[in-house]
Amino acid sequence: MKKNKFKIMISIFVCILILTVIIITLIYKDNKPLTVSYSQAMWVFNASTPEMGIGISDYVFVCKVNKILRTEYKYPAETAIGIMTTPYTVYSIDVVKNIKGNLNTSKSIEFMQYGGLNEDGKSYHFFEGGALLEVGEYYVLMADTWIAEDENYEIIEVGDPRRIKSLGKDFDITTESGLETVRKYEEAYKNEYVPSKKKRRCIR
Repeated sequence: MKKNKFKIMISIFVCILILTVIIITLIYKDNKPLTVSYSQAMWVFNASTPEMGIGISDYVFVCKVNKILRTEYKYPAETAIGIMTTPYTVYSIDVVKNIKGNLNTSKSIEFMQYGGLNEDGKSYHFFEGGALLEVGEYYVLMADTWIAEDENYEIIEVGDPRRIKSLGKDFDITTESGLETVRKYEEAYKNEYVPSKKKRRCIR
């Protein structure tokens, strides 16, 4: 009787141990960080200073990121491993302050960033130096605009990571630090450098 009891206890222990190993393996697999790949870009225009970044942008503004709305996959291309697309992440943002241009500040608008989660869901892709915008953080964005071919509406987008400046989650435009940041970009806008061959808005 004691032997049978001992065998049952051993069997239960082994089952619990196996179940624990399986659960830990599944948790680790689900939480394993996704890989990130980067593209190197040959930028047509220099954006190494605020004056240059603003000069090649259609809009410059301070905003807060509300949430990621979706990822759009464009430009399918044949590769050695099959058809690959380019991810574009679309966010809902609130424009806190316009510096160049006049975007709507009374309601949330959409903003598109080059890069994001690849279509297979297994990795991310960005231009070198790029990363997803953090929900709840404030940014200065120096954005381009495009006209969407199928819907005839304006897309506000940044592809160049140098034209995305994080201000953190604690940014407050009413504080001296916040006002100083805005003044810095307003002054840069007064002295913006616009290249003679700046590209025009196009349809895509």
